[in-house]
Amino acid sequence: MDHRQKQVVFISLITAFALIGDSMLYIVLPIYWREIGLSSIWEVGLLLSINRFIRIPLAPVVWWLYRYVPMKTGVLIAILLASVTTMLYGVSGFWLLLICRCAWGLAWTLLRMSGMRLIAEMDEGAQGHLTGLYNGLYRLGSLFGMLFGGIFASLIGFQSMTLVFGLLTLLGCIFYVSLDEIENGKKTQVYQGMKQKWFSRGVVKVLLTGMMVALIIQGLFASTLSHVIEAKMGQHGFVLFGYVIGAAALSGGLQAIRWGWEPFVAPRTGRWFDGIVLKERMLCWMFVSIGALSILGVMLKSNGWLLVMLLLLQLLSTILTTLTDTLAFHKASTQTDKNRFLASYSFVQDMGAALGPLMGYTMIQFFGSNSVFWLMVVMSVLLLSMWVRGHRRDVSYGEV
Repeated sequence: MDHRQKQVVFISLITAFALIGDSMLYIVLPIYWREIGLSSIWEVGLLLSINRFIRIPLAPVVWWLYRYVPMKTGVLIAILLASVTTMLYGVSGFWLLLICRCAWGLAWTLLRMSGMRLIAEMDEGAQGHLTGLYNGLYRLGSLFGMLFGGIFASLIGFQSMTLVFGLLTLLGCIFYVSLDEIENGKKTQVYQGMKQKWFSRGVVKVLLTGMMVALIIQGLFASTLSHVIEAKMGQHGFVLFGYVIGAAALSGGLQAIRWGWEPFVAPRTGRWFDGIVLKERMLCWMFVSIGALSILGVMLKSNGWLLVMLLLLQLLSTILTTLTDTLAFHKASTQTDKNRFLASYSFVQDMGAALGPLMGYTMIQFFGSNSVFWLMVVMSVLLLSMWVRGHRRDVSYGEV
């Protein structure tokens, strides 16, 4: 492993340790909410979603902050914020928890922009592999938090568990010590002749793609998965070897499988994408595949085949997230102000992730569970038409 790969691994593992407390909360808070002084279940929903909404206005703030503060300092602030907020999750009081969730939103934005800037400084020929490595490794924090959060809470209690997880977050400092100052990347740009005006057609296309993919995968599909499984399979769940598996367990299992394979699948996907010449064509095939599987989701009646289809959608989610992030890092390499572009990309991704659940459950309310799949089909067609039209106009990949 060369030096640049080590740097990506370090920022990925720092982010993974920071994610443990946040991911744990999604499993544990809906069960232990009375224990920490919450009065109603709607407060649980607000606490679990406010960190996403607060990230929308925070992206430009962090972009401005990183003009004056070294990014390595921002990473240290994020580690400390993640640790302290995780420990405070065990303290009673809705308003304190609300402040903690907003503070975690700031910590995530600092970490996410630091990781993206680090990859944007790398050579374009390796960005796909490094993007997959980054996305795959940091999701290990989500896997650990969700798998062991409930176990630790039942064994040692919710308050003690938050203290343990908060201390685990500080282990990210081990990798922080070996992290280079991110601003000390190459000072001269390889693409000096390719600098583009801000909000050119190529920039807008990449930003729109990032928002719509985040809306489909992070927002729409992930948030409605449990409901869709329950609606398609019924309240009796899925029977496997005589055991009945409920919708919540199936949804959690599918998410855990994805996070388990991402450290292996995402880097290989990125390396494969680095070697492809016609990258836009491959992206179009991904949109076609997402749309086709979504149509199958409407048509399938067999529970077994439905699970196979959902697993394939999870696999495509890993691949498509890696491809779109790689495109964003390629585009950042052509910008004079990388921080501004990456802040914009982070902003639109958070916007998509926040809008996804709202759009999904609104559609379900009025049109039923199958409307989620139809909405995914419509979004895939829109993305496909945008990239097919753009591919015909562009002379080369560098002009995208």
